[in-house]
Amino acid sequence: MKNVFQITAIIFLSHIYSIAEAQCTSDAFLDKCASSLGEFTFIKSFNISIDKKTAENKYEYSYVFSKGSTYKIIICDENIDGNKMIVTLFDRNHKMIATNFNKSNKKFYPLFSYPCSATGVYYLEVTFENGKEGCGVNILGFNKSSN
Repeated sequence: MKNVFQITAIIFLSHIYSIAEAQCTSDAFLDKCASSLGEFTFIKSFNISIDKKTAENKYEYSYVFSKGSTYKIIICDENIDGNKMIVTLFDRNHKMIATNFNKSNKKFYPLFSYPCSATGVYYLEVTFENGKEGCGVNILGFNKSSN
């Protein structure tokens, strides 16, 4: 009887996680997040899923930014207190440029912008608070400066 309960519990929890994961990658979730782009042009969305099997509990991706453009990174997660998504932008030398998390006041921001001053490959690293599991989406947009 104990084994039946354990198997049922595992199936139930797997189903719950699948539902949560599906919510993070649904078109409705993406559309809601993309509305924060405003006047910026949509470039790409990145589905983020970090679980116990993910190496180092982080997700990394890169994109070529062009000088003279401003880039907006939108961070959408499950909005669970204690499990917020942290996105950090690095330059080609892996020097930190920006993040949506202010360590000094422990405040999270749903987006940040970066006015690019040098064309090149930029890296984005995604983690969740305290190395936890989580899912969500990052949306990258740009706006060409009119100089």
